[in-house]
Amino acid sequence: MNELALFAGAGGGILGGSLLGWRTICAIERDAYAAQVLAQRQNDGALPPFPIWSDVRAFDGTPWRGLVDVVSGGFPCQDISAAGSGQGIEGSRSGLWKEMARIIGEVRCRYVLLENSPLLVGRGLALVLGDLAGMGYDAHWCRLSAADCRAPHQRDRIWLVAYPDRERQPQPAGQQQNSRMGPEQRSQAMDAPTPAESTQRSGDLANTGRLDRERFIPKCPDPAQRQKPSKGSSGSCGHGLRPWPPEPGMGRVADGMAHRMDRLKALGNGQVPRVAATAFDFLHDG
Repeated sequence: MNELALFAGAGGGILGGSLLGWRTICAIERDAYAAQVLAQRQNDGALPPFPIWSDVRAFDGTPWRGLVDVVSGGFPCQDISAAGSGQGIEGSRSGLWKEMARIIGEVRCRYVLLENSPLLVGRGLALVLGDLAGMGYDAHWCRLSAADCRAPHQRDRIWLVAYPDRERQPQPAGQQQNSRMGPEQRSQAMDAPTPAESTQRSGDLANTGRLDRERFIPKCPDPAQRQKPSKGSSGSCGHGLRPWPPEPGMGRVADGMAHRMDRLKALGNGQVPRVAATAFDFLHDG
């Protein structure tokens, strides 16, 4: 599938898409250092060639309609995260979700892959789901961390996959479907988690506060299992990759002085490729 990568950063999400067999045909990234990394990775062959736009607000998605299958992106979380301003999705930075929503509507893609801070649940998820529903999309979402894929760090995130809801029946305003689990259902889900029991749909909007309590994420395979080639996509949590390699203890993988702060910023804002691929695998058929 062809991907339009918004808020692409230094390319972590793009590498996640490559694990799924996607081909990035366009990216948008404002940060000069991160955009430079994307260009360098194209020059050395690690990424395919694609144009890089610098301003999501000036990007017109209409010419890309029919060319793009997936719009991906983690819009800025600074107003949503615990370390941010607390203004939520209406803040000046996290409010760029509106630009992402505009582009989704212009492109009319088959899938949307979205990543953000877990605090989005209480600081903007309702607006995201409402905007997607207004464009005819349904969605599944979950909370998945790098540690869930046995990485040596946490990096907890909320992930959402949206797709055209061709079977949606119009409902009067305020009468959304309620699929809240009872204690017996939660017990059954714990015993035998499945994608249907482990995710939430946009019809569960009235109960978004229960995301932490009633979401069950299957752990990725043991390292020995991850060494085996994955067959297919759905459920291939490790994507056939070998165990996580050791990382430098100082500054993660940003050792050295040159561009150290830029590297740390890119790492902090970026996505873990394997987690991005796992999240889409887990959610898109859910």
